[in-house]
Amino acid sequence: MGPPWMEILIRDPQDPLTLVKEPGVTGGINIIDLANIHSCSFLSSGDLGKLHADGSFEVLGRIDNSDVRGCNLLIE
Repeated sequence: MGPPWMEILIRDPQDPLTLVKEPGVTGGINIIDLANIHSCSFLSSGDLGKLHADGSFEVLGRIDNSDVRGCNLLIE
């Protein structure tokens, strides 16, 4: 679980414009961070994850064939 100004959304892996509403379903992770005022407050990551019924979330890995970005550039 994150702070109250941050929200994690899961998007359908086959349709990136559709959000998954049910807990426990795997999809792409979207992050809304309203405290991030000096840069992008909405991120659509290349990571797979799922939300749990209690509001927590789990990162399961990368989406196949997604671009290597950010901290992943350090790993070769």
